[in-house]
Amino acid sequence: MRHLRDLVLAGALIFPSGLAYSQDCTPDRLGTSRVMEVPFTQGPVGRASYRQTLPLEPGEVVLTFDDGPMPRRTPAVLEALRAECVKATFFVVGTMVAEFPDILRRTAAEGHTIATHTWSHAYLNRQRSRNVQRDQINGGLVAARTVLGRTDPALSPFFRYPGLGHTRALDGYVAAQRLIPFSIDVDGDDWRRITPEQVVERVLARLDARGRGIVLLHDIQPRTVAILPELLRRLKAKGYRIVHVVPAAGDTRLALDAVEEPRARRIRLALDRLETREFQRVASAGGSFVPVTTAPAQVVRVASAGDEALALRPALPDSITPTPTGHAWVDPVHPPAPAAVARAEAPSASSTAPVRPALAAPNRPAGERQAAQPAAATRARETDHAGFVSVSLLTGQGAGFQEIRLRR
Repeated sequence: MRHLRDLVLAGALIFPSGLAYSQDCTPDRLGTSRVMEVPFTQGPVGRASYRQTLPLEPGEVVLTFDDGPMPRRTPAVLEALRAECVKATFFVVGTMVAEFPDILRRTAAEGHTIATHTWSHAYLNRQRSRNVQRDQINGGLVAARTVLGRTDPALSPFFRYPGLGHTRALDGYVAAQRLIPFSIDVDGDDWRRITPEQVVERVLARLDARGRGIVLLHDIQPRTVAILPELLRRLKAKGYRIVHVVPAAGDTRLALDAVEEPRARRIRLALDRLETREFQRVASAGGSFVPVTTAPAQVVRVASAGDEALALRPALPDSITPTPTGHAWVDPVHPPAPAAVARAEAPSASSTAPVRPALAAPNRPAGERQAAQPAAATRARETDHAGFVSVSLLTGQGAGFQEIRLRR
């Protein structure tokens, strides 16, 4: 993780393709002066909501952007930041991530920190249902995890409430989920109906009054796109230094381990569509996609057409424990024909369906588990109230679901 951050700060930006390009971070640019790790024990932060904020030195500024990603506007913000060699933190909304995952990947690849801002920007302190609150909090993180994966160093456990609206109960739940609430010290008011010039003047005036702080802007706002290059130049002229906040080692993994799969059907279906698109993207690039979530137990149904079995490979050899039906591996490389896709069956806690011999040979080496011909496979997921996950893997026209319990 530190190695990647060092490359980013040195000006080498790493993209998912593995390519890198150098950035001319000369002394005349504003640049990021230092990286600050923010451990879980330091939260929550931001004086607009809490009594404490980040331990910034006089003149140090943390730039944060909310509500994206959005086409044209977020890329324009990224270009302005890149021109000045500045790293920021982006608090992304789950629905926007699901709609524009490529922009999120670019934001992460350019070395910025990715934080979350709920699933759909619902004001949590106005929601009476705890389930709605929890789905919103977890849904945003699951969307970012789906696009970036569990090991991307850009993904953080930093979380911001929409409208900064929080309660003691919400803060308690967020802490239990190992998330770090990030409020603000300076509001740029770029979301208000004011001129771009007024945004610049308000940010600078409020920073001058405080001397340091976490600044809130929005990468979806046209006035922010318009003023950001000028704002960065004026921050440099006034002697301000940009600090890049990153999570402490291990904190993101703890937050991902604690995440609760959203229960609302609308959010689940949207996440299923996002996962399917990510599966197809990775598969088309010849990569591998692990089709199992972090729930404590999963139920996987495997379908086959007649006696034709799925092409099998050890995609999850370290994550699956023996069951009465043996181990099962799936080949995630071959996307299905449209006719092969079917909706997920409702999950259940046990199986009565027989398992075909090709899927039930726990003592046979993985290399021997080959289908007669490559099988087109896809998956869809549903989660019930008990937390079981059903993954449907289909081949050909598919018939006769087979069920295998997996436990991580």
